[in-house]
Amino acid sequence: MKLRFGQGKQLRILFFALPAVIIVAGILVGIAGSIGSTPGSGYQLGTLRNDVTFGQAYGTQFVATMTATGPGFGAFKGAQGATSAAADGGVQEPSTIVLPPNPASASTVHSTTPKAASPSSSPGQSGSIEFFSNLTLRVSSPQSALTRAAGVAYSIGGYVAFSSSTNNSATAVLRVPASEYQNALTQVEAIGNVTNFVSTSNDVTIKYTDMNATLQSLLTERDAFVRLLSQSTRLNTTIAIEGYLQGVDAQINSVQSEILQTRRLIDYATITATFARGSVMPPLSVKVVASPLKGATPLSVTFRAFEKGGVPGYFVYYNFGDGTAAQGEALIHTYTKVGDYNTTISVTDSSGNVRTSSVMIHALGAPVGFDFAGFTNLTANLFFSVIQGIVEVAIVVIPITLVAALVFIVIAPIRSRLRSIKASNGKAA
Repeated sequence: MKLRFGQGKQLRILFFALPAVIIVAGILVGIAGSIGSTPGSGYQLGTLRNDVTFGQAYGTQFVATMTATGPGFGAFKGAQGATSAAADGGVQEPSTIVLPPNPASASTVHSTTPKAASPSSSPGQSGSIEFFSNLTLRVSSPQSALTRAAGVAYSIGGYVAFSSSTNNSATAVLRVPASEYQNALTQVEAIGNVTNFVSTSNDVTIKYTDMNATLQSLLTERDAFVRLLSQSTRLNTTIAIEGYLQGVDAQINSVQSEILQTRRLIDYATITATFARGSVMPPLSVKVVASPLKGATPLSVTFRAFEKGGVPGYFVYYNFGDGTAAQGEALIHTYTKVGDYNTTISVTDSSGNVRTSSVMIHALGAPVGFDFAGFTNLTANLFFSVIQGIVEVAIVVIPITLVAALVFIVIAPIRSRLRSIKASNGKAA
């Protein structure tokens, strides 16, 4: 029994069409299986979570990573400092994770009351108010410090009202424009280490108004005496009026002088700085590192404050700009609402010196557009589902095809042979 493929048209169709049928059927089965694997949606994207590892050997040092996980193959992995990703659809409140030296005792804090302003904070410049500050600073050279303080006053339109110096100390009374009071105070504080600080203010609005009213009354009284003097015709009367007039003039000069002095105290704040010789610590400074500065909400940002100088023993205070605040050198804060947040970091050392820094954080809405990671994940899942479908179809179809081929190759020729023999016998009869 001989059989060649070229002689059987049906066999050629069977063997050449079979792979195509298996592939097409496998693709359909794979796509159907991929779509049906996630109820209610066509596919499932990987979910993001925060994995924060605290450095055991470096105190408050830490490493923050973002890992993406999801079903199927080719899970996307990335690294980005403490960035939170997937939202659960519910309303979340901003939260803060403080990272202490002992990582095992990390705690979560929420909204706190902002810290009171430091003595160096700029006072309100409304009304008739006199401002006074008295500072004692430790410096390496009192004479050099005195020269620097005078330069501060002159550079902003002020002047030195009084100065004195000895080998171990120096004193300067600076008069600076009230609008530049905070600026001048900050520059003077930077000359050395502040060991004592007293700041006072005096509202002289009522006093200033009363003095002007008194002046107007005295001027009116003087005008009246001048008119009487011009009308006087008797010597005794004239002498008496001139005596009263001199007394009124003296009062006017006194009130005018007091008004001028008060006006000058209002327009020019007073800073009295005393410089004492001593060992000087480096000035307090702070540097803040934040990561990431931009991202989709809920956005978890890692903050780390680095302080140096001043007197060790630092108090670090964060105002996140979203109505919440927290204390700590290193922490992770989560912004839950879209917006730009100016985060202010204030550092105070043991002597009360204060330095501030700020970082702008941009919390964005949910990303819209092409998601490469999700597309890659979907493509990988779909590819392996199609391969699985082709294998499943092949497992079912190939045995059936082999049986059909066996029937066609073996049984059909035998049957045809039997028909030929029967036909030959009929002719012979």
